[in-house]
Amino acid sequence: MVDVGQREMATFVGSEVEEVARLLEPYDIIGAMDVRAVLRPLNLEPAERRLAELGPPQKTKKLNRRGRTLKITTEMLIAGSCGINRPFGDTRKLRAYIRDNKEARLRRRIEANLKSLYAMYSYGRLHGALRLNWGFLDEMIPVPWVDRAEPRLADLKARALEERVPLEVVIGQVPSWSEPWSRARLAFVEEDSNSWWEYLVDESGSVLNEDEVQLARLGERA
Repeated sequence: MVDVGQREMATFVGSEVEEVARLLEPYDIIGAMDVRAVLRPLNLEPAERRLAELGPPQKTKKLNRRGRTLKITTEMLIAGSCGINRPFGDTRKLRAYIRDNKEARLRRRIEANLKSLYAMYSYGRLHGALRLNWGFLDEMIPVPWVDRAEPRLADLKARALEERVPLEVVIGQVPSWSEPWSRARLAFVEEDSNSWWEYLVDESGSVLNEDEVQLARLGERA
């Protein structure tokens, strides 16, 4: 379980799972893959809570006129958005850890899985969409669980331009869990000659690929 506001993680194994429902009670929003199926065995009623389904917002993609379709998975979206090629561990290994009472390994694997899911969630909040990058496909799929009031990259760019400040961005590889801003770099918002669209450039003036931005925040005035 990750508390997004506090950025704290806790893992529950065996009898510890009995505490989860009580710990979830104060939260207004709960997100998970197949979120209702996660809550059902915990006997936790959603009530007034908002549930965020973190599974694929779009299940398939038509590839050609002959009807060939691509099944879209959460793993695909994490790989395309965050660059994590194997975001989740082998389920068979997890079961083996449980069977053989290898609790330490089980916890590490669960936490690694959760970090991948959290990276996807953070990317979706920033862009309002997830990136499907598979074969010849490279497109953004909107996610329904992002609140319209949350500032996205486009909003941050507009503020940076208005206030004449740079952005701090983490681009490319998914940020470190312990030090998420350790690879932050400055990005400057530029407008095209007609002021129809804005784009990001680094300190050398090279245009940045905004689809690869993992984190962004307003920087300080130079």
